[in-house]
Amino acid sequence: MSPAPARWLPLAAALLAACESDRRPVAPSPPAPPAPAPAAAALPLDLEARRPEYARVRARARAWLDALEVDPIDLLQHDVKGVKKLAEILDCYLGLLDHTRDAADREAIHRRVAELARQAERPEYHDIGRLSDVQLTQNSMSYLRVAWLLEKLGVDARAYRERILAAKPLFDAHIRSRGPWQQAMFLEYYERFGLEKPDGLADAPMKAGVIARRVPASDYNDNATYDLTHEIFVAFDYGSRRTQTRFDAADLAYTREVLPQLIRRYIAARNADLLGELLSCMTYLGWHADPTHGDAVSFLLASQNPTGTWGDYESHRAKWGKYLDQHVYLHTTMVALASLLEAFDGGWERREAPPAGP
Repeated sequence: MSPAPARWLPLAAALLAACESDRRPVAPSPPAPPAPAPAAAALPLDLEARRPEYARVRARARAWLDALEVDPIDLLQHDVKGVKKLAEILDCYLGLLDHTRDAADREAIHRRVAELARQAERPEYHDIGRLSDVQLTQNSMSYLRVAWLLEKLGVDARAYRERILAAKPLFDAHIRSRGPWQQAMFLEYYERFGLEKPDGLADAPMKAGVIARRVPASDYNDNATYDLTHEIFVAFDYGSRRTQTRFDAADLAYTREVLPQLIRRYIAARNADLLGELLSCMTYLGWHADPTHGDAVSFLLASQNPTGTWGDYESHRAKWGKYLDQHVYLHTTMVALASLLEAFDGGWERREAPPAGP
């Protein structure tokens, strides 16, 4: 990507730091022994019977999040996706807020969000023209997402919106280089922020995605699995939207076939990161009756670390030091916690099979 004109650098950085690649931040952990295979005739998990365990898991994760420092500027200086990490922790608190009715708990969440929101008031947060092209790409979509999350959490983001509007020309050029689900999500943000869609962009970019292409389950690697989950996330606005209009009956039948196969694979690999994302997709789509939905819940309930996090990245501690928590544990904890919140308290419609097509 060629350098932005000097007059655009502060805002360019601000917005181009918003389109992150969203790829998981570090190489996979060393292989672990596979988990025991689920019983062939396993029944769907009785979630209500597991609620006390879920409550303990949720409380441990919350305590870890409450103590975690997320300073985007400091993180960027240590090669961590600082803006993306601010979006991730705000996503955690939005999920927690959406799934509690306790007044004191809600007040505590709002206090914590106000503390985090101050990071986005710092001039340096919006002056990121100094970043490399890679850093800009890694953080750009999250720049938009932080603004949206702050508004959803009740924070005044009008000044933030002004910076988004000023940097729109840079976004218009940047979006074209992104993949199908990323383009679709950018267009969602354009619509939310009242921005005109750039000319020549596909109206339905996910027609080129893995669901539309019917990629066989056997051909999925980690990146393709990540694309699959995010195509579903975009369709449901990461769980904020209860219905979707992007997938037809044939698309849904495909997800019903491929998601359980991938869940079994990532349970065996003990990969809590992708497993959390796959479980959320199963919940959004309503495939709760499939035994793999319960298997994924059971794995995540049992695999939380004593710290309240999920994932095993300690082999990377020597390289990242204290920043390993933000670099990788935050993302894995975010997706694992979100999947359990939605499975236990989301109230999603349950389906036995995809709806009949036309």
